[in-house]
Amino acid sequence: MFGVRISLDSLDKVDEAQVTAKKKKYLTELKHIEEDIREISHDLNREKSELINNFVAILMKLFENQRNTYDSKLITTFDSHIKWDLVSNAVKINLYRIIQEALQNCNKYADAEKIVVEFKSEINHLVLSIADDGKGFNTKKAKNGIGLHNIQYRATECKGIVTIKSAKGEGTLLVVKVPIDQKINLHNNDI
Repeated sequence: MFGVRISLDSLDKVDEAQVTAKKKKYLTELKHIEEDIREISHDLNREKSELINNFVAILMKLFENQRNTYDSKLITTFDSHIKWDLVSNAVKINLYRIIQEALQNCNKYADAEKIVVEFKSEINHLVLSIADDGKGFNTKKAKNGIGLHNIQYRATECKGIVTIKSAKGEGTLLVVKVPIDQKINLHNNDI
């Protein structure tokens, strides 16, 4: 686009006979650029949609990365009753970020041999629990670092609650409980 703009600016310096032909050439180039941009935009929207619709696949990629990078054993469980298509995109994004943050904390501080990430469906709630058998910490004395603060913030964004149970030498259990409507909303027109 920059090149075409420069070329159009240079038309002021060209004699009248050449202007029409060059102008036509530059307009054709702009049309091709416009088509390329439209195609890229559609591809990006399609990718974003696929990412949101394939939440579990995205999590599996994160978990695969964890397993390939760190020595601790990672166990993951997904309740088959969870209707992921009814979970909002905002909740999915926040849960993904919470898992990232929690895994980072496990990798950095816990020295855990085993980490368990579990999703459960409860009545009107989605429950994420992340447990490790690492060093643990005193939750009353530990200053809330940025990681724990981010987890709390993201859970609050989803109108959820966070519970952390930990003690020195006893590992850590992080539970995030988020309200969700697991029933399909029916409109009067649909009945």
